[in-house]
Amino acid sequence: MNDQKGREKIKGFTLVEIIAVLAIIAIFASLSLPKFINFEGKAKQKLLYSAMSELNSRENLLWSKIKLSNEGWVDDVALFSQLDTDFGPNYKWAPAASTTGGHLHFEEEKIKLNRSPSTAISPGKWGIK
Repeated sequence: MNDQKGREKIKGFTLVEIIAVLAIIAIFASLSLPKFINFEGKAKQKLLYSAMSELNSRENLLWSKIKLSNEGWVDDVALFSQLDTDFGPNYKWAPAASTTGGHLHFEEEKIKLNRSPSTAISPGKWGIK
């Protein structure tokens, strides 16, 4: 239908309304973006803590297996030589893992781990230095 001046009524958003919505979206994005950026670093740190927990599980399982074997526990060096410290292509040790610990890296994140030696009565324990 035509209005009194002979023009059709067009419904839609005004430029001011569109700019206001874009400004609100920009404010929300600027507030949430730092949290998402920091989220990735925290996730990588959690992966490293999970790897440390996995090391403790592997150490406990290996120690138990050695204790139940015919040879039994000999010494910490013999146990450590059998411990699998590989977590896949995104993880690396620099320097290499040793009987006292090492630096475990996941991409650009890293943690320094120490290791208490295993004994005849308890497995070794990995922890954060």
